[in-house]
Amino acid sequence: MDLVSPEPPYLLAAQASSVVRQLYRRVRDGELDSAADLNRTLGALRQLADDLTHVLPALQEQLEQSLMDGGLPRVGPAAEAWDTVAAVGQGLDDARTAGELLAQELRTSQEMLSGLAAPLDG
Repeated sequence: MDLVSPEPPYLLAAQASSVVRQLYRRVRDGELDSAADLNRTLGALRQLADDLTHVLPALQEQLEQSLMDGGLPRVGPAAEAWDTVAAVGQGLDDARTAGELLAQELRTSQEMLSGLAAPLDG
């Protein structure tokens, strides 16, 4: 897997979305062969959720920097632009929080699945 890509970030995000849709179709069609496959898939999805929670604050920082540098068009007063950037920031922060919760739930699910595969004591 190529971890360094010359594609712009929006194309990388589109590719990630495409891969997740492909994963959905394969899981829906029953392509997980074992509990171990399911466990590894949950672990990879947890990592994806963790990674997304790091991307979102960086997007907000770039958005704010672009506004300060004059890189965002202003059609109204500066205060409106800042209000819009703040609202986007709040949305990104909410998404980050949801991603953290998702990652935690996936971690819990993975741990519970591992427990099912463990031999019973007794």
